[in-house]
Amino acid sequence: MRYRIIDMRKIGLASLLLLVLSACEKPEKPYGLPPKPINAPRMMQVDLGDNYEQQTFINFTDSQFVKNTININSWDIAFDCNLDVHKVLMNGGKGILIGKIESSDFVKDLKPRDVKFRWDAASGGDSIVINNWHQAINTIYVVDRGIAAAGAGQRYFQFKLVLGQVPDFWIEVADMAGKVLKTVPINRVPNKNYVYYNFEDNEPLNFEPNNDTWHFCFLPTRWIYYEYNPPLLYIVTGIHINPKMLSVATDSSLVYENITAKDVLNLTFENRRDAMGFEWKIYDFGQGRYLTRKYVNYIFKTNETLPKYYKLRFIDFYSKQGIKGSPRFEVLEIK
Repeated sequence: MRYRIIDMRKIGLASLLLLVLSACEKPEKPYGLPPKPINAPRMMQVDLGDNYEQQTFINFTDSQFVKNTININSWDIAFDCNLDVHKVLMNGGKGILIGKIESSDFVKDLKPRDVKFRWDAASGGDSIVINNWHQAINTIYVVDRGIAAAGAGQRYFQFKLVLGQVPDFWIEVADMAGKVLKTVPINRVPNKNYVYYNFEDNEPLNFEPNNDTWHFCFLPTRWIYYEYNPPLLYIVTGIHINPKMLSVATDSSLVYENITAKDVLNLTFENRRDAMGFEWKIYDFGQGRYLTRKYVNYIFKTNETLPKYYKLRFIDFYSKQGIKGSPRFEVLEIK
């Protein structure tokens, strides 16, 4: 039998030489990637999940364009952080409903059938249930968190909002028997649009990025078809803009490639959160798949002394693997 003889001295010498060379190398200093120039068409794609359950915040001028993403089921209501606004939005994408009862204290043995539950305006607009709550002294709110929460006995809660020292307040929560469960302080964060709350948690949720770092977010929202009786509540994949950063105009008469700075002067810009809506895609029953409306242009105007303009269009709603819920869009600065 033949054997191969290995000289251990050579291996030892080689290892020692490698160690010396490694020790001589200077440690590399990490550098962050600069924002990608937007003077060329920029293509972006995000994964919202098979059931579009991800709420994803986008900054289309940043090299890291996804600023944060969170499951839509993680929160129930959102508190406006503006000090002069006393508005609470409900999570329509989760199916949250809220009613109110005139009472100075929690109601004992309250039954859901005794509450008229309502919803926010279509596609997540202004609240029509909890607005100017600081003036509603004798008001108890009741939340319906949906069938999914029923199994754990976490579907219905009573709650009231109590003003504290500005800018903070408290949410006091009770069960349907009227037993107080918890009192949670809510701190309005000046550099955020909203702070969020889940009735199963004991703390507010601050997952929303600072309002100077994102332009719009994808999220499931609720659209109301009032032409039906009773109204039909339908969950759609909507887009909410960040009014602190920009406003938006929607156009389908211009050719995307040919849009110039002169064209934007004739457009009407809106800073309503749901101004982009959800009809950037449609379902084609013949093909059995979603199609993006490539002919629809979204023009953004930044809130700067010298505003910048950007144009966006959606290219696809599917990933390379053919999985839906992966919107792909193109952005370009208009000069």
